[in-house]
Amino acid sequence: MKTPRTKRYWWPELLTNMQIEGLSYYLDELYTELGNMVEGFKKLAESEAQKLLDDKEKEKFFEEHQIAFWYHEKIFPRLFLNSFHLAAYSVFETEIYNIARQIGKKKKQQFDVSEIRGSNYLESASYYIKKLTGIDTKQFSCWPGLTDGQKLRNIIAHSNGKVTEAKDISLARRCKVYDASKKDVKITYDYCESFIKLLKTFFSEMYKQIEVGRFL
Repeated sequence: MKTPRTKRYWWPELLTNMQIEGLSYYLDELYTELGNMVEGFKKLAESEAQKLLDDKEKEKFFEEHQIAFWYHEKIFPRLFLNSFHLAAYSVFETEIYNIARQIGKKKKQQFDVSEIRGSNYLESASYYIKKLTGIDTKQFSCWPGLTDGQKLRNIIAHSNGKVTEAKDISLARRCKVYDASKKDVKITYDYCESFIKLLKTFFSEMYKQIEVGRFL
């Protein structure tokens, strides 16, 4: 059996891990900052309202700022978490595609992964890797969760999160991101965290098998 490389010196996995850790840090920092913005807006509004002596003026003041507060509390987090999932899935797709390309170069393949026909980058890269190494990514325990993430990504990108078909509603419910009142996908912080964990599991397993086979 071939001896795996010492991970400390193996750059491909290190660089992928840095990408995923960057996503995790970005999620925590930005989501926390959004929460701070809401609290800061509340305090500012209350402070300004205290300067008004007349109750009717206070009521009018809060009515005028209600829309701004709604944006801070509801709209901004939804936009951020939806866009975060798009970015996280993009990292996943890019990293597996790059792995496939590097494996092709290592094996001196005439055909690049970009020339493989598939329904999408993920399918093409997975097929290419399997053909060159025997590694079947679809057998990874995290694969169903990642393909669910792909479908959610498509719903967000193509219909702004709106779901009408039964299969899409079932998917959103399974992932615990379905807003029944609006009939759309509402990505949550918890879902984003769980997707990052899936990415870590996937690439850990992928690089483990690549190391054993010395495919890179």
